[in-house]
Parts: sequence; structure tokens; C-alpha cells
Amino acid sequence: MDVIDRTPLLAALNYAKGQMLYRFGLARHRSGSTGYSISAEQMVRYVVLVAQDYLRYGADDDGYLTGKRILEVGPGDNLGVALMLLAMGAESVTCLDGFAPRSNEYKNRQVYAALYQAMTEEQRISVKDIVREDSAGGMAVFGKRLVAYYEAPVERRHPALAPDSYDVIISRAVLEHLADVRRGWANMVRSLKANGEMWHKVDFRSHKMFDRIHPLYFLTIDERLWRLISRPDPTLNRERLPLYRELSTRDFKSSKIYLTRVLDHDEIQPHTDHLITGTHYTEEHLAVVRAIRPRLMEPFRAYTDTDLLTTGAFVISRGKRADVRLS
Repeated sequence: MDVIDRTPLLAALNYAKGQMLYRFGLARHRSGSTGYSISAEQMVRYVVLVAQDYLRYGADDDGYLTGKRILEVGPGDNLGVALMLLAMGAESVTCLDGFAPRSNEYKNRQVYAALYQAMTEEQRISVKDIVREDSAGGMAVFGKRLVAYYEAPVERRHPALAPDSYDVIISRAVLEHLADVRRGWANMVRSLKANGEMWHKVDFRSHKMFDRIHPLYFLTIDERLWRLISRPDPTLNRERLPLYRELSTRDFKSSKIYLTRVLDHDEIQPHTDHLITGTHYTEEHLAVVRAIRPRLMEPFRAYTDTDLLTTGAFVISRGKRADVRLS
């Protein structure tokens, strides 16, 4: 397998084979399935981390979510984050996922119960109408304030994306999996209320595709071939920081973009609004980018070194423009 991963042609054929198996119903989609890969305890820690991450970079204060209607794009197989946001004061959370991931319902019930037990008394009161304990000590979530729709890509029109529906739209490691980022972004903006906002954490890495060759090798592949080997599983679109900078500036009154990762390294903590040489990257990192640049496809070849170095961002867009024009 190591030889395949290090050989461009063999790797491409292997990825294409996986897509054929999925399209003919011989393999399941892997997106969003966490219940079979991590323990309930790990999932609880992850849910709390994600909710805190949203508040740290998106909210101005602890009560920021109070009374707000939220759309979570790409919740995956567990609605724990939505439950935590409701506990933090949100009026409602609608979840929309383009796929229907495998779900371990028993483990999910254990996760919800553990989250509920970890809440403050005030938070428990906030969600008492949407939780129900079962005989095995687990907990189910249900009700009008927490709904989820699966196999509903945000790029397509859906009743949950009705105009002027949400105060805040959030996602984490999801937008890189859209088949059409511009269309999905437009649909989300359309569904925001006046002055609504979006908080999107995006992962620009190759998701292990060709990473044994070079962390940016996947940007050297012709778009037609890329679509063949990368869709629909895991449906990686290769859009990077410049596009999100453009869309956020165009459609919102203000935006803040935190950079979260360089190449394939660990997340930058705390996130930063600009990369500093010697702190976040070195000349060796730049050499990695410059070595592959002549082989990059457009528009990637025209990107700056730091835009190519950046492999993760948290895009905070505030104040939907009243005059925004959506295609």
C-alpha cells in the first residue's frame, strides 16, 4: 500500500476504484461517521471542545447565543453540538447534512446523557423540553427546537434553507466537502436574517489524498481528473482561503479570518489573523511550497506563499449586507 500511496498514477487509480465501489453501492460513504471510530467519552470531549471553539471565536460574550436561531451545516452522525448550543441559550438549532452517515444510536444516547450530566442546572432547564431519558441510562434528543435533515446538500434548495430563517449559520470541517462552494454559500446567505452571520471552520488539507507524495500535490491535478477521483466520497473541492476571503468581504459588512493550520502541522493555538515567519512557519515550509508551485494548476499557482501555506481557517462573517446579490 505504501508503494501505491507514493506513486501518483497508482494512487489516482486506487481513489477512482473507491469512487466506483461507492457509486455502485458496494461501499458506504465515510463522511460524518464518528460513532464507530471513537469512544463515547472521546465524543463528549470533542462536542464540548467544538461548542467552546464556536463561542471563543464567534461570540462576543457568554450570552451571545440567547434567543438565536441557528443552522448547523454538517452535524454528522451525532447532534451533541446542537444540544450544547441549545443549552447555551439558542432558541433553536436546525441541522442539515448532505450525507446520511452511519450512526451508532446506542453510543449517541450515552453521549447525550453524559453531556446533560455535565451541564449546569440552568443549562439543563434550557433543554429539558428536548431530552428524554431511556431505560438503559441513555438519552434521546427530539422536539421542534432541534431538527435534523440528512441527504440534503446545502448546495440544493431545501425547506430548511428558506429566506430570512437564521441568526447564525455554523459549520466545522464541512465546506471543503461541498460540490459547489459558491452555490452552497449563496444558499446559506439567502437563509440568513438581516444582519445575520456565519462561522465556518474550513480544512484546506488534502485529507490524505496524495499526501505521501507532497502535502499540496492534490493541487497539481487537472480539475476533471480531480472530480473523478474525489467525488462523491469524500467530495473534496480544493477551494482555499482566497475564495472565502472574497465571499465574506462581498456578502458581509465585516469579517474576521483566523488562520488555524500551516501545511500538515497541528492547529495553531490560539488561532491567528496573520502568519508570522519564525513563529508559525519557517523557510523550510516556504521551500515546500516553492518546490511544488511550478506544477500547480490555476488558480493555485497565482496564490501567495502564505495562502498556499495556510491549510485551515475559521471564517467569521458578520452583518449580512442588505444589498447582497446572490446568483
